[in-house]
Amino acid sequence: MSKLFEIDILILRLIRNHRIELFDAGLIFFSKSTYLIAAGIILYLGFLVFWYKKESIKNFFLRLICMLFTVTLIAILLKYTVLRTRPFDLYPDIINLSGANSPSFPSGHTIIAFTLAFGLLFSYLKWYYCLSIVVWAVIVAYSRLALGAHYPSDVMISIIIAFFTALAFRNFTLCKWRLIAK
Repeated sequence: MSKLFEIDILILRLIRNHRIELFDAGLIFFSKSTYLIAAGIILYLGFLVFWYKKESIKNFFLRLICMLFTVTLIAILLKYTVLRTRPFDLYPDIINLSGANSPSFPSGHTIIAFTLAFGLLFSYLKWYYCLSIVVWAVIVAYSRLALGAHYPSDVMISIIIAFFTALAFRNFTLCKWRLIAK
């Protein structure tokens, strides 16, 4: 197990040491944009549900809310069960550029960004609608590493959790929700 931790910190140091410091402000922006963009997408979909009253939009809105709620719950439970120390707290050469202060594992920013990305991809939208959110999610994940907030394994597990959560809710519809509620 210690070999995996050594690989984890080696990869993190490679990313941190080879980043272009000029882009740090941009990475901080992308990192901080995660929850704002998630809220914006939810509000926009909520507006579309109210305005158009289409079943397909309601289903997508409900799926996305359920996915985000689920991954948030998973992330909080894992963070405060595992209690993994942030890399900048253990290694003096890793500088904290993110302002993070909760436990490291998993990456909450990455899990939210990739849940949105996979949620859009699994909604069968055309690829060009999804491309910008997928690129944004990749930049968010990279920013968490380059800013020294997470280990690569934190980010990878977050992406895996987001993928399987989105996959689990892929076919979830309002009709199924009504059957469960009865």
